[in-house]
Amino acid sequence: MNISLPQLKAFAAVARHKSFTRAAAELGLTQSAVSRSVRELEEEIDQRLFDRTTRQVELTDAGLHLSQRICHLIEEVEQTLRDSQSASRPCQGLVQIASDPVLSSMSLPAWLAGCRQAWPAIAIHLKDRSQESVLQSVRSGEVDFGIATDPRAADDLYCEPLCIDPYHAVLPAQHPLAARDSVGWGELSDASVLTLDQQCGMQPAVEKALSSYHVRTSSLQLLGHFAAVFGMVALGLGIGVVPSRAQAGGLNPAAVMRPLRPQVTSTVMLVRRKSRSLKPNAAAIWDALRGLEYEPPATAAVARRDTTTV
Repeated sequence: MNISLPQLKAFAAVARHKSFTRAAAELGLTQSAVSRSVRELEEEIDQRLFDRTTRQVELTDAGLHLSQRICHLIEEVEQTLRDSQSASRPCQGLVQIASDPVLSSMSLPAWLAGCRQAWPAIAIHLKDRSQESVLQSVRSGEVDFGIATDPRAADDLYCEPLCIDPYHAVLPAQHPLAARDSVGWGELSDASVLTLDQQCGMQPAVEKALSSYHVRTSSLQLLGHFAAVFGMVALGLGIGVVPSRAQAGGLNPAAVMRPLRPQVTSTVMLVRRKSRSLKPNAAAIWDALRGLEYEPPATAAVARRDTTTV
């Protein structure tokens, strides 16, 4: 059987897009070239893979079966070829990293700028995903590695701490607690608390802290981004709980941040698959990020004396 990788790639693209035109655009080929590759593949395996009409393209049963079996194998082959290419050029090429949008808008830009300075010939592409999608992207090999906050332990993932970050209260500037150097968790009782949801991995730690310190809030509102927390706090709609590095994204002038005591921290971690070593250029960026890890900002002495990791 004489089947080529270009034929399989053409089939996979058409199966994905249900369109020869869009498949051709993705592959940078003419529509006739894609049609020819698919036709040659059909002739080689003696199976019709698509039902074509003037309006749509649909997979036949044989095409659906092939798509389910072959598409992920094509990705593995291409990744292997990219890895081989990177092995001969360890300081060049493309590294793909997944992170959630909250991390991407806080410390990550500065970290990636540091990596670019250390390895100017390595292109870094960042993919914004929810935390669960970050971990799935790592597992599937779509990205070289991920950056996540307190990811759950998993047998198939290797996690390495990048930095530890304490949680802070975000208060309206005129709030009575804003005059304090730090705020006790218990002082959040009866307040409307605003924090970040599970999409960025921070919700479980905050909820556990509220429970551990017997905080009975009037309400707990989960938001998708710290900017929303800052905006709502500035308008007097509640007290926020966010990691200290959120301040790097720009705190609203009408709000202030104060360390929470006892100190509760989250850990930002580098995440990769256990079963597969990083290609050389990805390993270089991984190591560069480790070298850029930072210590949490200095907090009040009482917070430093009483530290809890949740």
